[in-house]
Amino acid sequence: MTEEALLERLTAVKGIGVWPVHMFMLFSMHGPDVLPVGDLGVRKGVNSLYELNGLPEAAEMEKVCEKWWSYRSVEDWYMWRLVDANVAAGKAATNEEALSLLCESIGYGLHPSLVAGELEEEEAGWKT
Repeated sequence: MTEEALLERLTAVKGIGVWPVHMFMLFSMHGPDVLPVGDLGVRKGVNSLYELNGLPEAAEMEKVCEKWWSYRSVEDWYMWRLVDANVAAGKAATNEEALSLLCESIGYGLHPSLVAGELEEEEAGWKT
């Protein structure tokens, strides 16, 4: 079953919305390419990383995060950690400071192509 079919089928059940289905796909099905467009933490992280004017709506999230295609579940995790880093830094003065704090807190460095948004297939690895 495709993600779209699963989303359509589960949201047809009264009381189940898009966000819970995205969380189910992320944490129970371990989907590698899930973009929870309604998740506040991910939206705040995308806003901070790309220095947008306000929280992005679903369509803007899809467009901005398209470059992360096939790795968007990893991107979600980084966006949540970026928000945590911003809070820990007291709303870091610059995005670079927040990203630096994020990388230090998880013990890894972000691959430069991920930060620049130029993810290339042959460079899609982690740096330690």
